[in-house]
Amino acid sequence: MREAGADVGVDPWGNLFGIVPGSTAALAPLAAGSHLDTVPNGGIFDGALGVVAAIEAAAALREVRTPLRHPLLLLAFAEEEGTSFGVGCLGSLGAAGRAPALEALTDRAGRSAADAIRAFDPGVPRRTMPRAFAAYLELHIEQGPVLERRGAPLAAVDAIVGIARMSFVFRGEANHAGTTPMDGRRDALWGAADLVAAVREMARGTGGRAVGTVGQCTVSPGATNVIPGRADVTVELRSADGGFLDSLCGEAVAAARACAGRFGLEVEHRNRWTEPPVPLDARVHEEITGAARDLGWPIVSMASWAGHDAKILAAIAPAGMIFVPSAGGISHSPLERTAWEDAARGADVLCRALLRLDSWDGA
Repeated sequence: MREAGADVGVDPWGNLFGIVPGSTAALAPLAAGSHLDTVPNGGIFDGALGVVAAIEAAAALREVRTPLRHPLLLLAFAEEEGTSFGVGCLGSLGAAGRAPALEALTDRAGRSAADAIRAFDPGVPRRTMPRAFAAYLELHIEQGPVLERRGAPLAAVDAIVGIARMSFVFRGEANHAGTTPMDGRRDALWGAADLVAAVREMARGTGGRAVGTVGQCTVSPGATNVIPGRADVTVELRSADGGFLDSLCGEAVAAARACAGRFGLEVEHRNRWTEPPVPLDARVHEEITGAARDLGWPIVSMASWAGHDAKILAAIAPAGMIFVPSAGGISHSPLERTAWEDAARGADVLCRALLRLDSWDGA
């Protein structure tokens, strides 16, 4: 960041940032970046590509002596994945003024987020990040197979999907696995297993408008020779259509009740967490597609099926995202790959889009 001409700091939420001065100091900064953290055993592109590309864009503009009118804010967000403290996009939530109390967030070792950030010493001054942005741009790998399947090198993201997470508890009767006849069992796992299948079929029946996942299932008492008396299941549903997502949640609850009824079980559910879909700024989207056209590259529009810092920043600034392909659609894995020519193409579009956005006036 310093080599690109930026004044660098770290903010109270552990976000690294750099500010490259603009020629018109009164203008709010254009912001670009992504996150630096990964999931356990993750890859090298998710998040980090967007950080490096933003810095490279600033360095390229400096090298050709093309200063922006707006200051350029380079962002490297912390804790986007939520792996350490259980809150996704914690760094960008802090930057947007929406972070939860850091003392109340703890990791598995019992250390608070506040203590972790106090101990974080990247060797740069602690400073306050600007809150008003003229616009925010984020380059990111798609993390899915859509671009590769379509043979498209780039996408401008038009929306970030909503996510709903629910938990279901099926209760039956624990009993001896050998002496209890099959027609006399109230096996809680039977109800949970039927719900897993129901979620799969429900999501597959949406024609690509939604996805559904059962990522956790816990059986109690958990012994090989005991019929499960309780099964806890989590269901996650995602869609770019908020009303459709709500209706799917209702279908999941109805399906769980039907599954319980088939086997004489009781079931209860709890809505654990819901984030509505977020449409990204149409004007920024147009500048991204215009930047690709300027450079002679085709670009498609698509929704992001993963959450990103741009979803948080969209609440305080016009926000847009650029996607480049993920080889095999693989992400959150050491096998995560994006071809270097695709990464470079995305960085070029990011730089060109910043130049187009620089014509904007005001905050």
